[in-house]
Amino acid sequence: MLVSALILAGGKATRLGGIDKSSLVVDGETIFARQVAVLTPRVAEILVSSPRPIAGYRTVADAVPDGGPLAGIAAGLGIARTEWLLVLAGDMPRITGPVIDLLLSACRTDVDAVGVRIGDLYEPLVSVLRVATALPMVRARLAAQLYSAQRLLTDGDLRVHWLDEAALRAVDPALRALTNVNSPKDL
Repeated sequence: MLVSALILAGGKATRLGGIDKSSLVVDGETIFARQVAVLTPRVAEILVSSPRPIAGYRTVADAVPDGGPLAGIAAGLGIARTEWLLVLAGDMPRITGPVIDLLLSACRTDVDAVGVRIGDLYEPLVSVLRVATALPMVRARLAAQLYSAQRLLTDGDLRVHWLDEAALRAVDPALRALTNVNSPKDL
């Protein structure tokens, strides 16, 4: 199965003073380099949603200014060359190959998306979307100024296969892969 990966690296990081989160160093390596190392053997291409070019990668700016992650997802869906787009927040330094493999293994002909749900909490920025189905829906949501990435998966427009806590804990017992960096204390 051919999959493109989209690293969302265009956030404003207001709680971190506007710093580029993907350039933060965790255990001696930038978050971006850590993510690329995990994704490279698993995907056909790596795209980056960022307001600035990232050398060596196809970089795309948000489809709608101030549209949040959904605008980055729309831009990535618009340039993906594969049937599926794996979406990954650029501030998740502990993402692992087994978690990505679990997401990709759930992509089937009878679903439009694979999402992560831990109890009543959803993580839309670690998901996989069928490009042909998701792109028009994302564009319509942006046009209607409905910017919630979570609601894209939860509103019922897409056929979503949910990975629950038990499935994730089977490959990541402490759920470390879902940890993101939002403030200095998270480092």
